[in-house]
Amino acid sequence: MQFKKIRKKFGLIFVVLSAAVMLGILFRNNDLINLFKIINNINAFYIGAAVLSMFMFWFLEAGMLYTLISKFADRKKNLRTFWLAIKVTMIGQYYSNITPMATGGQPVQLCILTDDDISLSSGTAILISKFLLFQIGVTIYSFCLAVYKIKLLVNYYSSVSGFVIAGLTLNMVMLGTVLLIAFNQRVLLKLCGMLFNLLYKLHLIKDVKKVMNKTENFIADYNKSIVKLKEDYWFTIKMYAVTFIQLTIFFSTTFFVYKSFNLNSSNILDIICLQSFLYMAVSFIPTPGTAGASEVGFVLLLGHLFPSNIISTAMLLWRGISYYFSLIFSGFFSFAVAALGKKKIVIS
Repeated sequence: MQFKKIRKKFGLIFVVLSAAVMLGILFRNNDLINLFKIINNINAFYIGAAVLSMFMFWFLEAGMLYTLISKFADRKKNLRTFWLAIKVTMIGQYYSNITPMATGGQPVQLCILTDDDISLSSGTAILISKFLLFQIGVTIYSFCLAVYKIKLLVNYYSSVSGFVIAGLTLNMVMLGTVLLIAFNQRVLLKLCGMLFNLLYKLHLIKDVKKVMNKTENFIADYNKSIVKLKEDYWFTIKMYAVTFIQLTIFFSTTFFVYKSFNLNSSNILDIICLQSFLYMAVSFIPTPGTAGASEVGFVLLLGHLFPSNIISTAMLLWRGISYYFSLIFSGFFSFAVAALGKKKIVIS
């Protein structure tokens, strides 16, 4: 418990420091003065559209969780269940934002579900199913865009294409693992056994049997969720369709930031492609909110879309809306829900 508190505080401190460093680097050459000049010419309509896209992303996230809770936990589709889905979404968003590789979100979400009298097994199935829908969805989505825009990636971004391909490869490996869990667990367990034996010989793990038991339990939990999704193909297809819409809305945030500067030379499809490439490239960076990597990646992949004198401002706006606004809003939401819960306990 103490370790979790320390990790949470470290995450918050890291986020604040990364924001301070980013601002310092961006505006070290009197760019802060230019920032106010540029902001006066920004189209507020598109900034509003970018912020609205974040709310739409959360709404669809909550909608998917609402559907999964209703299906897997036999809850009635009503406002109470939808409020639970919103809480799971927003509080999970906050803890994902402040922990490396978003690892803090799911444990907190599971606690929220179990506190609402949803069984541990049902709560686990709901969250694993949501994770699978998003992870498989974003991998397929980005892979299709990478194939469609392969020339854009190879010819114009050869310096960073390796990072994008590496990120996409890791996600494809994860997708392959999910397919093995679904259709051939025996092969997957053999591969895991070979890997763990190798790691044991390299003195990277101490107890192969213990690690293998944990892996078997992990695979069993995921298999249960996959079986539930396989039972109703039409339901799963609809959920993937919503995931693709959700991703398009989220990646469109960058396009709205681009348009806010009254720029017109690039189209929305190219910008969504580049944003999905950036997501793939930084998705496995082990810092809270992929801090540092996202900013550098934005400049490398999307910086050429903006005139050199506004790249800093564009990156600040994009990161401010897609991450820091998300962090602050979900943080206020989380603390408000916690305070409301304490008041109810005192009254009762």
